[in-house]
Amino acid sequence: MQKFTVKLWSAAGAAAAATTLAAPAAAEDGPPPAIPAPTDTVYPTGFDKALSLMLAGEGGENGIGVHKVWPTLMFPALTTDQISKAVTGNSLVIAYHYTHQYGADGRVGGYNIRYDAVDVKKCPKIEVPGDGLLLYEGVCSAQVREPVTGSWKAQDHKLCVDIRWGKDGKIDGCYSMFFVMDSVAMVKPDGGVSGKAHALKKGAAPDM
Repeated sequence: MQKFTVKLWSAAGAAAAATTLAAPAAAEDGPPPAIPAPTDTVYPTGFDKALSLMLAGEGGENGIGVHKVWPTLMFPALTTDQISKAVTGNSLVIAYHYTHQYGADGRVGGYNIRYDAVDVKKCPKIEVPGDGLLLYEGVCSAQVREPVTGSWKAQDHKLCVDIRWGKDGKIDGCYSMFFVMDSVAMVKPDGGVSGKAHALKKGAAPDM
């Protein structure tokens, strides 16, 4: 029985450096398919087109760089130049968690969202978008936006950040960056995916 696998690989690196994020196919499935050269799979309509579609909420469509081979679905890591184009002046967002804005001057602004428990009577029984309150498992929480400060740079085909907020909140280090369908995946040096899928929003986008 064949199993679906996802491989994330860097266009700047050798094919042997591919990182497998799911369990590999069982031995009876035979050897894995050969990984094509990056030039065969990277953004057939051009990266600029894929980026413009991503920022327009289209998810990149067929320009996103997906290789048409089943059962292995591969996404190319963004290069240093592509990372810079993607984030400069724009925001990486995890809905209801944070909005980080990447300035052209190398600074990071925006905010993280903290949830403080409040009197459950303050929460409406039916969710009201934008009211700053969340009722979850009987607990009412108020959203508190904590401003973030920090810096970013694109180097060695990675997005390197030093982001701080509150008393001891931080995100730092260098991450490989992938356009995966209509989302952005940030991958740590050990191959693990960092947090949830991000949305790439044009400009100083508000939280969703």
